[in-house]
Amino acid sequence: MRRLLLVAGALLLTAGCGGGGGIAKPDVHYRDFGINVAKRSAPYLTPENHEDGWGQSDCLACHQNFKHTMATPDMPIDKYQALIDKAVETVGRNNSILVCSACHGTNGATKTGTGQPVERKCLVCHDNFEKLHFYRGTSGRKHFHDFNGNGKIDDFDCVVCHWQPDMDGIVEPETDFGEIGGTIKRNSQELCLTCHSNGWGSVVKEPVADTNGDGKADTEITPPENPPDVATLWGGNWHGNGSFTSGDRPFKLVDLSGELLFHTNHAALECVDCHNPHGSNNDKLIVEKVGETLTVVKVVKQVDNSAEVKHALVDPETTAFFEDLSYNGEVNGKDRTYNLSNPEDLKAYVNLPVKNDDSSVDANRSTVPSLCAACHDGTEDYSTVNGLGLPIDIKNHNAGDTCVSCHSHGGGTF
Repeated sequence: MRRLLLVAGALLLTAGCGGGGGIAKPDVHYRDFGINVAKRSAPYLTPENHEDGWGQSDCLACHQNFKHTMATPDMPIDKYQALIDKAVETVGRNNSILVCSACHGTNGATKTGTGQPVERKCLVCHDNFEKLHFYRGTSGRKHFHDFNGNGKIDDFDCVVCHWQPDMDGIVEPETDFGEIGGTIKRNSQELCLTCHSNGWGSVVKEPVADTNGDGKADTEITPPENPPDVATLWGGNWHGNGSFTSGDRPFKLVDLSGELLFHTNHAALECVDCHNPHGSNNDKLIVEKVGETLTVVKVVKQVDNSAEVKHALVDPETTAFFEDLSYNGEVNGKDRTYNLSNPEDLKAYVNLPVKNDDSSVDANRSTVPSLCAACHDGTEDYSTVNGLGLPIDIKNHNAGDTCVSCHSHGGGTF
């Protein structure tokens, strides 16, 4: 199974914001269940720990020269600091709370004359760098998760699913996902299927977004269309909760820390293996990079060696947080072989493109298989987009039909 206890290995912790100045009591809203997988990267401001400054919107009136010691696997301290500096410059120093609030909360401040909380500016940073599952320029991509119906992905849309993320570079669902529908999320399925189900009718009637970051939904959403219901189909195929026990199923032999990712009796795939929740130039939010299919859920031990565990989403970028956790296996393409234990080969494999084109049957048949080929191996036939193999004759297999005529949520035999 893909979800296995990570027995060995500690987390490489990033330093907290402020350089250990003893700023605050533990965050009263942060849900770590006593098992702080990666310590909060920033003190979250509350009336108790920020009494003298509570309600103030001009952060730099007191904090004249802020300095951060945060880092991520691919962004050292100096680059992280430069990112924040540029963001503050973009919104203006007098409006710095729009940036600071993304990590530290809104400090009880409100928009002048409205009584509404100040808006946390997420995209001022995130729209400018490339990540798995979050691409540069996401606000200009397809807008399936346009929750306020304004025709774009904006900062409000972020706080519908991410109520109070801790910005530590690790996606810990029960910390970084909101309690939409009143339940704590342990994986991406639990988040996605809250709305992509027959429960949507009740969810949409209640507040969903957490605009002030206090851990409680306070604002309803008005998306331009209802989400498709896939929950009833999720368990009906091998990509969901089903499994198979016999036959030749040519998955690629890729493993993470010795555990196979694609193999007979694999656990349900994460929704984010095939779909990018934020925005994609591919239709139906299909991922754009092969490496996104390597995302897995791991149960990780608490860093203080307590008996508690929690879930984390692991992908090729976040393995830098985990000691002795790496991808292995050889993936054959049309013109070369990728040895995933080699960092350069892994990087090249991760960045292979995935295409999707529903403009016509022929276009669909030519491009969609590039996603399937990320997990399914083959010896003769290759995706025309990324050169990876499939166990079928892409050109002639069921000619006249699109791939998703048979291969979809709950559809057909795989």
